Amino acid sequence: MTTQVKIARVLNLLALLALLGVLSGSLHLQFGQGEPPCPLCLVQRSGMIALAVGPLLNLFTGIKVRNYAFAILAACVGGAGSVRQILLHIATPGDPGYGPEVFGFHLYTWADITFLIAVVGIAILLMWPGQFAANDRGLLGTPGVMRVLTITVAAWYSIYLIAMTIFIIPMCGIGMCPADPPETDYLPSNGAWLAIGGAGILSLLIGIISNSRMRRR
Repeated sequence: MTTQVKIARVLNLLALLALLGVLSGSLHLQFGQGEPPCPLCLVQRSGMIALAVGPLLNLFTGIKVRNYAFAILAACVGGAGSVRQILLHIATPGDPGYGPEVFGFHLYTWADITFLIAVVGIAILLMWPGQFAANDRGLLGTPGVMRVLTITVAAWYSIYLIAMTIFIIPMCGIGMCPADPPETDYLPSNGAWLAIGGAGILSLLIGIISNSRMRRR
């Protein structure tokens, strides 16, 4: 394995961890502060989870152009949802925006910035041919810390996806979610962070156990 592939793997893993941080914040807002997501918020969250698929494929199956391309498409979908929400609130004079602000920007604005950074970052990586020339086959056959971390991150995303699905279905049913869903208290703020941390610990255990079993095979 070349140095270029090692660096590319680390960069993909760091991108996944950054996305996990963004999703953790949005889920804490929902479950710890009673701010359920609006329909466009769900589009943005779904875009972030889909965006994570590209780096995960790079890590599991090898660095490929098509994996980066998939991530760009996911970022475009999520970014479209963010821009749509931004424009909706700009078009209404005196509209304070939806949800709380972080450093002066609403979360959908931060989501749009996240997707833009992702597209630019991936475009820069695509101009680096060394990672593709090595014909990387991924981490599935390579036991070690990187495989543990990759499986951990994949499990963490899966837990978030399951949690989002479980709590969204009762709120939205089989139709469209309400444009301005009512606030709902699920957990106290500290309890929400504990739940998020618990999801991380569970994911790490899954990563360690899976890596051990795959090694024995």
